[in-house]
Amino acid sequence: MKKYRIYSGILAAIAALAMTGCGADPTASTNNSTQKLSVQTKNLSEEITPQEVRSQEIDPAFVKAQNRFALELLRQTGANHAGENVLVSPFSVMQALAMTANGANGSTLAEMEQALGGLPLETLNAQLYTWRNGMTSTPECKFQNANSIWIRNDEDRIQVKPEFLQTTWDFYGAPSLLAAFDEKTCDDINGWISANTDGMIPQILNSIPPEAVMYLVNAVCFDAKWEELYTEEQAHDRDFTAADGSVSTVQMMYSEENCWLHDDHAVGFCKPYQGGKFKFAALLPEEGMSVGDYLATLDPETLSDLLAGEAYSVNAGLPSFTLDFFDELSGPLTAMGMGSAFDESADFTNMAETASGALFINRVLHKTHIEVDLNGTKAAAATIVEMTDECDAEEPEEIKTVILDRPFVYMIVDSETNIPVFIGTYEMPQ
Repeated sequence: MKKYRIYSGILAAIAALAMTGCGADPTASTNNSTQKLSVQTKNLSEEITPQEVRSQEIDPAFVKAQNRFALELLRQTGANHAGENVLVSPFSVMQALAMTANGANGSTLAEMEQALGGLPLETLNAQLYTWRNGMTSTPECKFQNANSIWIRNDEDRIQVKPEFLQTTWDFYGAPSLLAAFDEKTCDDINGWISANTDGMIPQILNSIPPEAVMYLVNAVCFDAKWEELYTEEQAHDRDFTAADGSVSTVQMMYSEENCWLHDDHAVGFCKPYQGGKFKFAALLPEEGMSVGDYLATLDPETLSDLLAGEAYSVNAGLPSFTLDFFDELSGPLTAMGMGSAFDESADFTNMAETASGALFINRVLHKTHIEVDLNGTKAAAATIVEMTDECDAEEPEEIKTVILDRPFVYMIVDSETNIPVFIGTYEMPQ
């Protein structure tokens, strides 16, 4: 492939670091884990001096933007999986794509900003930094998230800009790892994700295609106990009726909750996790309405109001379930308005220079896992962005009843902001 001229002394220094050497440190430090990597992997972040970050307090516009993104991501993903159980982590996808957006320019950046909720990138970086670093973790309620960037060790094909590496390190804590992009690198990326999801997502990448030059990766791990645990006596078998009319038996967990959710087309409840930072929310659409049709009625403002809830007693029934979900999100994200990022004409000149002159998103791989049982909830998500160079009147107090014995929408919600970090639909037992 034809070589090209390097345009800055700093960029030349980064290129020098790209040279594979016997002294390369094979340890990659992330926000939450340290992993031994193959010896040909070089941590470029060791050469980056952290800069002071200007964080911003989370404001209503940020909450609205995040809820808009969460709803639209679930709607567009669900449209490709009609009748199936779907689970996405808008938090994980947002982290990976926001890092990517820092390399975009021109109309590509404008489209990504709009698809990611409508905020300017500078604001998005600052408030995501505040939100991400405010996710406290305790032994009873663990929330762990980490970012990383993997770059093909081929200076004839790609030269990543130091300004991009600086920004993604400062705002997203993402180490930049120069790697051979061979089978061992594939194992390293999967191993990094597994380490940062407590093994709940052991693999997402099957192989590295020859056209791939960079991966921007996020991993999220959630493990929390209910504030009030279920007992064995609170769990009984019950029929669950799917949208197609088929009936299956589930273990239904019964409890009395104190947070009632409702709008014109659904009722639901919230169940808090220990510590109060997060809560599980479930919404049961009215009889005859599909979860897809119900989601179409929601907008960011109504979702925020809905998740605030009302203080009513609720006799609640929640099925225990385990789900693994995987999707490639280029279709949903294109439908959300960032189609040019997937085209060879995409403008990612703020990210890197490539010998071919092209740099665009090829795939966005997203995988999730959730376990809901008597003790609490475990959930994990991983997102990989693959870059390639080719090709109200008061009502009297009453006890409500919500038994989730037909398809429903559910979320794991940050209680302080009422923003979902996981959101999904439960259509049928698996």
